[in-house]
Amino acid sequence: MQDRERKKRRRYRALLAMSGLTAVLTFVFWQYVSRTFGDEAWKELQSDQKYDRHYVMIADDTSSLLWQDIYQNAKEAAAKSGAFLELSGNWNEEDYSLSDYMNIAIAAKVDGIILKPDDTVKLRQAIDRAEEAGIPVITVLEDDSASSRKSFVGVNSYQLGTIYGRQVLECIDKDTENITVLLNRADAGKDLVYQQLRATVQEGLKEGQKVEIGSLTFTPGTPFGSEELIRDLLQNENGRPDILVCMSETESECAYYAMVDYNQVGSVKLIGYYQSASMLSAVQKGVIPMVVTIDTQQVGAYSIEALEEYYSMGYVSSYFSVDLDIITKENVGTYQEAEET
Repeated sequence: MQDRERKKRRRYRALLAMSGLTAVLTFVFWQYVSRTFGDEAWKELQSDQKYDRHYVMIADDTSSLLWQDIYQNAKEAAAKSGAFLELSGNWNEEDYSLSDYMNIAIAAKVDGIILKPDDTVKLRQAIDRAEEAGIPVITVLEDDSASSRKSFVGVNSYQLGTIYGRQVLECIDKDTENITVLLNRADAGKDLVYQQLRATVQEGLKEGQKVEIGSLTFTPGTPFGSEELIRDLLQNENGRPDILVCMSETESECAYYAMVDYNQVGSVKLIGYYQSASMLSAVQKGVIPMVVTIDTQQVGAYSIEALEEYYSMGYVSSYFSVDLDIITKENVGTYQEAEET
């Protein structure tokens, strides 16, 4: 009798635990729906419009112009293919990691995931779980070839490093002594970009010309992060670079405003990234010499093409190469006109 009662109590506790877990998962899912879909996207899903597939794009900063441009282009391409694309990842308000968003997307049984990897074991494991669940994953901007991702859409590190290196060579003059490349610890692929940039510059220097090339790495998510690092760098008379290379939209704008604040315009040559309004204006005014930008229309369209190709053929190309452009004072007007239309 006592054994039977104990068994009943154990079953009861197990049922309670399962009920509690179900309640937690349900709460998390609906929190996810309400916060990451957003009102507009959620209404669209509930509308009369019927979609064949539901994809999710996980961004590391949904507020950035780069991600907004990639998303809008991908969303248009998805709609043409009869798919709905959701933008997820409000990192400024939520304490979720990239792998957390991945796990939520897997639990929601989406048909495909597009993301920029962070080179962590947790994310690779999440990508493997997506693979096991039959959900194809496409990496963009940064790759993680060690994972089970189906395809990468972006620019390979060798090509990107070579392009940055050539732009640095364009900026070097007889007074250039120190070059600093700002790196994000979360972007592991940028180490390879930096090494190729460095090699390109060293090979292109004139005979007898000596220039120091170094990197400065910041950790995202720390108080002030790159902003404080850049401001300290520009205020340091002895360590201030003659050329500063930025490889992200946020750091480029931060460096530009710091240069203005600390009267370093003309003293530091900034090579920025992506065509935000402030970057285009700075190039047009001659405050910075150039900006490296990626074709977000291709990133967005190729991401959806990769998913659709996988569903229609059962396999997909492992690499979709996208174009890079250099914005200078000579061609900046074309980009400004495009932004206004």
